[in-house]
Amino acid sequence: LGQGGMSHVYLAQQKSLERKVAFKILKSNLAKDESYVKRFEREAQAAAKLVQSNIVQIYEVGEIKGHHFIAQEYVPGRNLRQYLARHGAIEPVMAVNVLRQCAMALQKAGESGVIHRDIKPENIMLSTKGEVKITDFGLARILDRRSDQALTQIGMTMGTPLYLSPDQV
Repeated sequence: LGQGGMSHVYLAQQKSLERKVAFKILKSNLAKDESYVKRFEREAQAAAKLVQSNIVQIYEVGEIKGHHFIAQEYVPGRNLRQYLARHGAIEPVMAVNVLRQCAMALQKAGESGVIHRDIKPENIMLSTKGEVKITDFGLARILDRRSDQALTQIGMTMGTPLYLSPDQV
């Protein structure tokens, strides 16, 4: 389905429940570094604690023979970057709909003490049914967790430069 800085994502079949899932595997070169493994696991933990219709749901996180994975909700459709590349600027009504759904997801995350920190078109999925789903909590900051300090250094900027919030810049 795609790849990011830390992982490859495949379409898979969860046999036990007969459903499609997005199967995210930490890149093998990063799996050797404990800080990346912890960050990968934290992504699953951050997203798993958020139950909201506009956030991709996590089904399982684990490791098999040194391969770290996250099994998560598969969203048939495309991300916002792909949509824009294919269709150009979106109509105002659709833009408001996308923004509204993203805002609801981010509000739920914030209320749960999770700050996404990497909202960009590639992390906004548009389903074929018109639903918007936020994905990729790999750079999320989980408030009130001691383990977060070990993964996020003070003074270190996290996120995609063109999409950083003003306070990060």
